[in-house]
Amino acid sequence: MNEANLYGFMLAISILLATLAVDRIVGEYPAVVHPVVWIGACIGRLGPLFRKVGGILGGLLFVVTVEAIFIIPLYVVIYYLTPFVLVQAFLMIFFLKATFSIRGMNDHVRPIISALESGDIKSAREHLSMVVRRDTSGMESGLICSAAIETVSEGFVDGVLSPLFYFSIFGLAGALFFRIANTFDSNIAYKDARNFAFGRFAAVLDTILNYIPARLSALIIYTVASAMRISPASYDMMATAAIPDSTNAGWPMGSMSNCLGVRLEKKGEYVFNPDYRNPGVNDLKRALSIFNFASYLSVLILLVPLMIFIYTVF
Repeated sequence: MNEANLYGFMLAISILLATLAVDRIVGEYPAVVHPVVWIGACIGRLGPLFRKVGGILGGLLFVVTVEAIFIIPLYVVIYYLTPFVLVQAFLMIFFLKATFSIRGMNDHVRPIISALESGDIKSAREHLSMVVRRDTSGMESGLICSAAIETVSEGFVDGVLSPLFYFSIFGLAGALFFRIANTFDSNIAYKDARNFAFGRFAAVLDTILNYIPARLSALIIYTVASAMRISPASYDMMATAAIPDSTNAGWPMGSMSNCLGVRLEKKGEYVFNPDYRNPGVNDLKRALSIFNFASYLSVLILLVPLMIFIYTVF
């Protein structure tokens, strides 16, 4: 590793570790200063313009335009701040933190756990409705725990592993590119008549970007479960991964279902391990513990070695 690469590696590692500390201490930014909220607002404002173009082309131009609006100016500013290392590092930490959330998942899920433990199903449904798209009214404890465990499992990929994976390879631009693409997936990648063609490029892009991290997540979840002395009920990742329509979602959710030995169900869409018992609040606690352990372990055993390889070879 030459001197320039060594400096780049040390800077990248320092940014990553500092950002993990900020996430731990601060959690999610207030909406008014949250870059992902800005991205969502931009998508909302520009959407009508690109819908006039319509179809796959309109959706493609929409994604490319918003990616460019955020990434290009940010990198111009970062480049010109090179002589001012501390200011440059602060800006990078600020934006990198916005691309992932470990504490944020805990802040959303712990109130669900507390409500279930106190027997307040109504509050548990209300807290769950803040993190899932499905209708939570009428859900009982088993389905609430199932939906929350699914959210924690998918959140490990979308909310932690994928953005940090692309940061490790492409730096801040990679993490931000993923976060913008994932935000598009949440906004326009639906199968209804209005969005199917228009959101097609966003959906495919998100699927491609999550393809490798989703599969790595299964291995990490099993590794963490083993480290926590949790004996998986099944090691058949391939079978559970194929259950939902999503190319990627089955890997983290199926692995979590296998490791916890619980049935996970989204009514009318899929059921993981239908013969297993329904999950309870203790299973949700264990899922959150696996999420936390996996988030930090993935940095140690996957992302740092990947960064060392990239800075050494390239």
